[in-house]
Amino acid sequence: MKIFSLLTIISVLFITGCKQQNVNNKILATPFIDSVIKKSDSSYQKAYYRSDFVTAQYYVNKKNSTVCQLMKDSASKIRQVVIVKNDTRIFFGTYYKNGQLQADLPLDEFGQYHGTGNFYYENGSLQSSGNYTHGFKTGSWTVYDVTGKLTATDNFDNHGNLVSHTQF
Repeated sequence: MKIFSLLTIISVLFITGCKQQNVNNKILATPFIDSVIKKSDSSYQKAYYRSDFVTAQYYVNKKNSTVCQLMKDSASKIRQVVIVKNDTRIFFGTYYKNGQLQADLPLDEFGQYHGTGNFYYENGSLQSSGNYTHGFKTGSWTVYDVTGKLTATDNFDNHGNLVSHTQF
């Protein structure tokens, strides 16, 4: 299974809309998410009783055991997307209320964060970036302020332990 790096699709984020007939508002998604939704053979919506999510829309593809879950707030804006295939999470994205992506976290074949992870401010600027190795922060991570200025560098060992922190 290929690891989907969201970083490569951020440039095309929010391009396509969902074509499912039971969705009233236009769902802005990546081509990957859109293709998963289009291939679904059934869908349903249910109330979700959390303060940050009001409804959950599910798109199910029984042929390849894929479920796409879109969590929406009270304004029907997508706040979280989770795609699961064969009981393993293959995609995870969270969004601010304004629709801006909060985190770009690639996953390995076990559903753990693996690869370059990016976190964003609500205005879209990069907050921090670094590498995950099977769920652990590893190596050098850079931290930026809301204007894009480098503010710190953190270094992690192979077990996710902070080894050093440099403030700028």
